[in-house]
Amino acid sequence: MLLRELTEIYEQVRATSSTREKIALVADLLRKTPSELLPQVCYMLRGRLFPDYSAQELQIGWSSLWDAVCSIVHISDDDLKAAYNRFGDLGSAIELVVTEKPKITVSLVSEPLTVEECYSALVKIATLGGKDSTRRKRAILTGLLNQSTPAEAKFIVKTITGDMRYGFKHSLLEEAIAQAFSVDVDVLRKAYMVRSDIGEVAQLAKEEPAKLKELTIVLGRPLRPMLADTAENLEEGFRRFDTALFEYKYDGARLSMHKRNERVTVFTREADEVSQSLPEIVADIRKIPHSFIVDSEIIPFEHSPKAFQELIKRLRRKYRVDEFARKIPVKVYVFDLLYLDGETLFDKPLLARRKLLQTLIEPSEHVEIANYVLTKSAAEARIMFQEALDLGYEGLMIKNPQSYYTPGKRGSEWLKLKPEAETLDLVVIAVEYGHGKRAHQLSDYTFATRDREDNLTPIVKAFSGLKDAEIAEMTEYFKGIAREQRGRTLIVEPRVVVEVKFDEIQKSSLYESGYALRFPRIKRIRWDLSVDEIDTIETVERIFKRQKRVA
Repeated sequence: MLLRELTEIYEQVRATSSTREKIALVADLLRKTPSELLPQVCYMLRGRLFPDYSAQELQIGWSSLWDAVCSIVHISDDDLKAAYNRFGDLGSAIELVVTEKPKITVSLVSEPLTVEECYSALVKIATLGGKDSTRRKRAILTGLLNQSTPAEAKFIVKTITGDMRYGFKHSLLEEAIAQAFSVDVDVLRKAYMVRSDIGEVAQLAKEEPAKLKELTIVLGRPLRPMLADTAENLEEGFRRFDTALFEYKYDGARLSMHKRNERVTVFTREADEVSQSLPEIVADIRKIPHSFIVDSEIIPFEHSPKAFQELIKRLRRKYRVDEFARKIPVKVYVFDLLYLDGETLFDKPLLARRKLLQTLIEPSEHVEIANYVLTKSAAEARIMFQEALDLGYEGLMIKNPQSYYTPGKRGSEWLKLKPEAETLDLVVIAVEYGHGKRAHQLSDYTFATRDREDNLTPIVKAFSGLKDAEIAEMTEYFKGIAREQRGRTLIVEPRVVVEVKFDEIQKSSLYESGYALRFPRIKRIRWDLSVDEIDTIETVERIFKRQKRVA
């Protein structure tokens, strides 16, 4: 199959705003795709090389990608930067420069590039390791781009960066597969939920569609976790569910734990296996005499919850594991049961899954079941909310007790509730052009506070919170107060004060201030304040000290 066939459909989908037409175009492509290539085509349509459950990554740096482009086109670094700044997207930039500039090297291969050749080369880049691997990866990439047309080069770079930007989200791919092979889309989506592999599901839809209904969870293959929306207040849960199930919201990392016979595998939400880093957790789980998959949260814990950043020192650790297990004790709170002794439990109500969980796990030193309260009483829920905060947790989870487990889906069946976020008044000192639809707008802001010498010191970058109209207005304003331009970034006069919300202040070496804000969001522009009125480093330190979890 020629890569050109794939890139042409990509461009046609990108050019239409009709959802129905997008689905029909991709369905027609999939229908023509040989069965053995369906997985690869589905992955590449999503800007990926591997299925969702795989933690394998391409592992080629931005500089290598940039150098590969420069090496095949007679172009200066400044000209490539100009092309990139024009689009905010390296894929579109390479299409432009390859179209306008002659390639330095003329490929000796006259045959057009195939999907198989492209995919094989990219997988080789992903799997290369050891001495001199960076040079070898760059050489493969250079050869691949040199053999491609401008449109193919754009598609290859976009696949590498995962930045497809053509309005074709995953749910539309599911519909396209269902349409291409005349299968029920709900059946197909359920099959994808249990396998986390759209390529495998597409291949079965074409070859053996009846088997889609028979697919079950594969123990040892990570699943995508179910996600939660944000609740504005406690009452929102009761408005939605009448009777609601409340759990503590732990400030840790999501873990999926699989047990089959004596084998225990532990995965993060990003599908990284971290079993080796958590020997005490694995040992406790191994003692449970069943095969199962549970959903859980791990936190650093010694008498009480500790700072989230301590957990980073534990997860993914390969060396000195025992030493850090002693230094940084952890505890896992299990809150859901997804599979038990051959039975997938997605379609059982949450309350039924929770009752089964209570019979499965005996609390141990390192593994406990998350407590829950099932209530119609707002007063009872408020007491639990305050208890959670007093114990050093983030807040509450509010769940529909009748909800099914939907991997990878975010919806209103689960909600998360945290206290009103803290805010700081900070001044903008630099702005950067965004990406995609904001490629021509200054949407990414760097904020500063005042240090003890009254100098402005950076503390955070944020890009979310403002509406499109506000961003457009502020883009013109910042251009008028710019001091200098450094690539896509403008250094600006410190005039614009913004109220910034955040979840927590953490110590950090990333900024000179020594602190960073976790999950920053722009609340509003404070035209009523001057730069002399912004919050100082003393305020930052005061908030940090009153936080309950201190490293």
